Amino acid sequence: MIVARTPLRIPLGGGLTDLKAYASRFGGTTVSSTIDLAAHVTLLPSLDGRFEVVAEGRVETAERLDDLRHDLVREALRSVDAAHPPVRLAVWVDVAGQSGLGTSGAVTVTLLHALRALRGEAPDRGALGAEAAHIEVEVLQGASGYHDPNVCARGGLLRLDYDGPRVAAREVAMAGAARTAFEASLMLFASGRQARTKPSLDLLSSHLEEALPVLHDLKALADELERALVAGDLRRAAWCIGEKQRLKERLPGNFVDDHVRDVTARVRATGAAPQLPGGKISGYVLVCCPDGQHDAVRAALGDLREVPLRLSRGGSTVLRT
Repeated sequence: MIVARTPLRIPLGGGLTDLKAYASRFGGTTVSSTIDLAAHVTLLPSLDGRFEVVAEGRVETAERLDDLRHDLVREALRSVDAAHPPVRLAVWVDVAGQSGLGTSGAVTVTLLHALRALRGEAPDRGALGAEAAHIEVEVLQGASGYHDPNVCARGGLLRLDYDGPRVAAREVAMAGAARTAFEASLMLFASGRQARTKPSLDLLSSHLEEALPVLHDLKALADELERALVAGDLRRAAWCIGEKQRLKERLPGNFVDDHVRDVTARVRATGAAPQLPGGKISGYVLVCCPDGQHDAVRAALGDLREVPLRLSRGGSTVLRT
């Protein structure tokens, strides 16, 4: 049996500049980190000559690969081997899907890692991220940008630069004390909302020309955020995280509604910086508290559920064979 695990992520700066329509013309930049929540896959050979998939609370069986309805599973199998023999696999994630924490990207990476391990292959994490991004961006026609699979596969607090699908990665070089302080400043809250990313990203891509000034600002903000983190300037880093949310709300797409306005206003009133992760209205609220406003934020967001948050360093792994 193969067991694989890939961390989820929180985007901090530059998100949406990794979309194909933008990154292929202008190049994109993101700063983000994986976290200790993850996607998991278990994989075994088939006993009865059928594909069996357990995912999202449902069990699916099929005689042929093409008949599988789970898009990510079907296309991951096809990417590894167009005539892939039947297997049994289960997919589960530590959070609900469509939440804004990069679940589909992490799931796709985990599937590919498990399937390639079953064949005795040990691809590097960059290759896993590129293959997963190809599935999401090209095969599934823009279900995400290039960011999520690439950061989730590699793991860590990373700056990623995109030249279309080509990705260059480097760790954000923070001193130990600065990293500890930054991690301690972060809070995560769940609202329970779920939404599909693709409709929002399709709308943004179809109105790209009018969105370009804001996307350029988002890209520049990622540079500024990296500089603030490296310098250990927590207040400036928090400002960059909050400014990303303000910029995102100016874009065409599903990024703002009364819920978003209400939650972000409550957080800002405490002096902290809010951001709803992902290319839509997320089911999570990320908060950076540069001056220790944690208790005030908890009181302000008392109707939401706080989720313990730790940044992670490791990327996708095969845990057991």
